[in-house]
Amino acid sequence: WLRPSAPLGRASWQQWSPFEPAMSAAFAVAGLRGSSSAWNSGAAAAAAAAPFSLSAGSLTGSTADAHRPVAKATTSSDLLSGLGAQAAVAGAAAAAAAASATQRRRAPRGSRSGSVAPSARPRARRASRVTAAAAAAAHQSGRKPKVAVLGSGWGAVSFVKGLSEEEAHMYDITLISPRNHFLYTPLLPTCTMGSIEERSIVTPIREIIAGKADFLEAKCEHIDPVAKKLVCGRAGLQPRRSDMNYERFPEEKVDGKLTFEVDYDILVYTVGAEPNDFNCPGVKEHAFLFKEVEHARNIRNKISDVFEKAALPMTTPEERDALLSFVIVGGGPTGVEVAADLCDFLRDDVSKLYPKLVDHVKVRLINTGEHLLSTYDQNISKDSLETFARNGVEVMKGYRVKEVTPNVVKTLRKSDGELVELPYGCIVWCTGIKINKLSEQLKKSILEMNADKPELELSTLQENRQGIVTDEWLQVKGSWGSIFALGDASTVQGQRVTKVADELFVEGDADGGGTLCVDEMKALFKKKATVYPQLEEYATYFDVSSNDDEPDDVRQEIMSVFAGAAKAGKAANDLVSARVSTKTQKMGASAIADQVKMVDIDGNMELDQEEFKQLLRGIDRNLRSFPATAQVAAQQGKYLAKVFATGVPAGDYESFMEARDKAGFFTYFHKGALAYLGDGNAAFDVPIIGAITGKLAGLGWKAYETISQVSNKNRTLVGWDWVRTEIFGRDTSRF
Repeated sequence: WLRPSAPLGRASWQQWSPFEPAMSAAFAVAGLRGSSSAWNSGAAAAAAAAPFSLSAGSLTGSTADAHRPVAKATTSSDLLSGLGAQAAVAGAAAAAAAASATQRRRAPRGSRSGSVAPSARPRARRASRVTAAAAAAAHQSGRKPKVAVLGSGWGAVSFVKGLSEEEAHMYDITLISPRNHFLYTPLLPTCTMGSIEERSIVTPIREIIAGKADFLEAKCEHIDPVAKKLVCGRAGLQPRRSDMNYERFPEEKVDGKLTFEVDYDILVYTVGAEPNDFNCPGVKEHAFLFKEVEHARNIRNKISDVFEKAALPMTTPEERDALLSFVIVGGGPTGVEVAADLCDFLRDDVSKLYPKLVDHVKVRLINTGEHLLSTYDQNISKDSLETFARNGVEVMKGYRVKEVTPNVVKTLRKSDGELVELPYGCIVWCTGIKINKLSEQLKKSILEMNADKPELELSTLQENRQGIVTDEWLQVKGSWGSIFALGDASTVQGQRVTKVADELFVEGDADGGGTLCVDEMKALFKKKATVYPQLEEYATYFDVSSNDDEPDDVRQEIMSVFAGAAKAGKAANDLVSARVSTKTQKMGASAIADQVKMVDIDGNMELDQEEFKQLLRGIDRNLRSFPATAQVAAQQGKYLAKVFATGVPAGDYESFMEARDKAGFFTYFHKGALAYLGDGNAAFDVPIIGAITGKLAGLGWKAYETISQVSNKNRTLVGWDWVRTEIFGRDTSRF
């Protein structure tokens, strides 16, 4: 028996045996079995009597009514009468649910109308929790700003994955990309020969953003930063419905093309870049560019094709040599890894499948510089040359491609200008990236939008050929908080000291003489180096130069010691985090001395205001951006997710300033660089430690690239591909 004043939680009503089965059924139908807190103070009875709509295959109810409180019973008779009436409703609900369950059991599979699969129940409960949490974590503005994310690469995926579902629901996020999958680019070179299958390193974008954002498979063609609109398009239905070999995203107007607009409050711009052909004649027509999955697939098919043609009996030895001549252009990580995987294919598979053709195969790697992997440790460059020499790869250092014809690659040797022609059967172009047309259009539109704001110095606002210029918070300069850019599409620019040249001159001119002497510049640069790190090397130079008692050779030695200490300190700092302002080109004492002499017209080692401005302009030209790598883009995406998680950004400048103060500027943590060299060897360029190469590094490379996949499915597929290739070899079938 229940005490009248007791709350009607489950622990209490279970003691009332006459109604326990009916109430249990009501709890089960409502999906609240085992929860008593929601039913305290008589809520159990109200939930049992909530307005339910009964049908043959469904049972729905109002959650608002289910949590409406009821009056507490004051007497046993009141309690009994109330429970009796409500238990009747609960019993009816339970009977209806039982009848519905019986009907579903009897119905054929696939025809159970309104049923909820057991596997759907956790998703439904999870969606309910997310909705409740999102309501608690509402956006600061009281609305859901529209966020358009352009791209499906490292920056976009890291941004969306970095947001929890609760944080993502503070915004209305739509991801737009012509590519409906994410590509793990570091392993793309292994797909050219089939060491790793293509689908092992791609993940459907809808799987990644499920529950956080919507997806539109389309290509953005124009951005209006003033109206905050995107114009997107894609091809419509084809006249021949079975035709799948058509251009899905035509740039020009064609019949049936679908075009639509997307409004946004905030634009996250992560469209990447495009392969750079350096306007070399014949590259687009005859060479294989290398950036997407279809590029790797085409190369794989081409290599299989030339081997089969070379094996035909009517092929002459000269034609066979030309067909089996492979040329890779570019000595960076991509070119080196494509050449390395090709060598593995030739050694492990061609020797077995095409034994008569092995002697005709020639692999050449063309590089304009003298060193492969020039951004890596010098020991890695040396080891890569030795590895390629053992594998029979001819590394052509100091050559530049002049033209690609249908039959030969025309190169110029830089040492003497001699023209060298190379016959080829397949040429792969891996020479870096350049800004794409959409980025060019966006830069132009931003400048037009700020044409009436001379204080922004339009000549330098978007002055960078590499991409969209952003500040240290990844906000596109001139967008006033409405556009953020990540990855290869952008270049992060530190704070330029030239903008505050007049203020710094007044602050540094301690004696009011109208000029800055060496001591004044030394004090000023030391004070401002924390805000403008590009001044640090110059502060050291003026510090040494102010000591007139030291001879020039001693000054040079002191500068070299300072430079070495600064380099070591920078490497240690970069291991933790690095601002883009610290990414400066080191000049050295002699170069700084020449720069000062050039601006010091009268040669008295005192700079007037205009001379001081000229010096600061030269200092700003030493600023460098972060490298265009997946590692940088991924960290930028995570950082931007942290900014958006504050619930502050709304697409206006005021909210951006508030969010940047909360999140701080973007810092890059350099984990090191990897490269596969072939024959099981790899190279690690680790900060502080330096170069690690060899077979053990090769195993580490495979392990790292496997566990770094975005999903367990991809990790399993990549891991199996390594095993499959090692045991069974590569599949040379062509589709």
